Amino acid sequence: MYKNDGVTRRYSESFKLKILAELSTGKYSKRQLSRIYGIQSSTINEWIRKYDRKDLMNTRIMVQTKDEISRLKELQKEIEQLKKLLIKKDLDKLVQDSYLEVAAENLGYKSVEELKKKLKHQALMKASSKTKQTGIASMSEVCALFHLKRDAFYKYIKRWERCKSLESQVIQLVKEERKEQPRVGVRKLHETLQPSFEAKQIKLGRDSLFNILRANNMLVKRKRAYAKTTNSYHHFHKYNNLIKELEITKPNQVWVSDITYIRTVKGFCYLALITDLYSRKIIGHDISDSLELSGCLRALKKALWHTRPAAGLIHHSDRGVQYCSHMYVNELKRKGINISMTEENHCYENAVAERVNGILKDEFYLDQCFFSTSHAKRATKNAIKLYNNKRLHLSLGYKTPNAVFKNVA
Repeated sequence: MYKNDGVTRRYSESFKLKILAELSTGKYSKRQLSRIYGIQSSTINEWIRKYDRKDLMNTRIMVQTKDEISRLKELQKEIEQLKKLLIKKDLDKLVQDSYLEVAAENLGYKSVEELKKKLKHQALMKASSKTKQTGIASMSEVCALFHLKRDAFYKYIKRWERCKSLESQVIQLVKEERKEQPRVGVRKLHETLQPSFEAKQIKLGRDSLFNILRANNMLVKRKRAYAKTTNSYHHFHKYNNLIKELEITKPNQVWVSDITYIRTVKGFCYLALITDLYSRKIIGHDISDSLELSGCLRALKKALWHTRPAAGLIHHSDRGVQYCSHMYVNELKRKGINISMTEENHCYENAVAERVNGILKDEFYLDQCFFSTSHAKRATKNAIKLYNNKRLHLSLGYKTPNAVFKNVA
């Protein structure tokens, strides 16, 4: 071993390169080589600079033990796993961004950023509840991620609670009203519930009511169904349409008639209706097990007995064999009632009667299957009572048929 005795020595080029070669192997550090050969570490650094070996400036000892080699292999595996996780994270982000873009487009937003801005507070509420459970971050840190201040979030929570309270009150009022009118629409609900809203000091527009019911899946879905009950291919005389250009100005001016079916377990029964065209009030009805004439005659006699109309009344119907038959026509003529029928055999020419049939089925559950004809009769009687006295009509200025009929007749 060389000793560092302070004597100035000159080293050959081969010796300098030898020291650098040993240093490059990583077996010894600069300090160890300086002790072995009796030279200063700074001298070795000068040789490194001289021969431009910057790679040897910060060398460390490479311990080539089996434990260290296995550890290095484990580290390399961990690095590879981390790379795969990062790639998977990027792919997951790509998938999530794609979902968000599709959702934003379907909901009518211009971009994902606009959607996030709209749902920022709701998303923050979800995140805050999860962080409270896990405790991974404070409320301030979570709010900062959503670019919101904590006090702004708490103000939103108070507003949200007030809205939820109002929403629950509205839903309760709607449920109470739909006990009698199960399928009443939102516009009529808004008009019907105005007194209840005022009593509870609730200010709610029609569109807001739509949004509340839509969010709670309480909008009424209309059913489209059609069954033909009119047989116009017969030898009886068919009358002209007298109400085509007629202005309807009062009750008992025109009655419209029609027949619709009601389903039972054993088959069908048939509901004959007579409706006052001006007030939309059902003034006569009858249910029978067949499409024979007797049901229509009974409905007509009930209407005449309840209303006792003045002269000049027009009875309008389709060209069905029941309404064209001799017995029915003779009964109308005997009472001095003018006879009018559809000319083109199209439902639009008897639209009000068709509409009344649809309302009774869509809004008052007469489209369901009943146990028997007597069961159907009870349900129909109750439905007509609610229709005449409770259901508001847009064409009547949000009034009930019975109110219009009594006030004008």
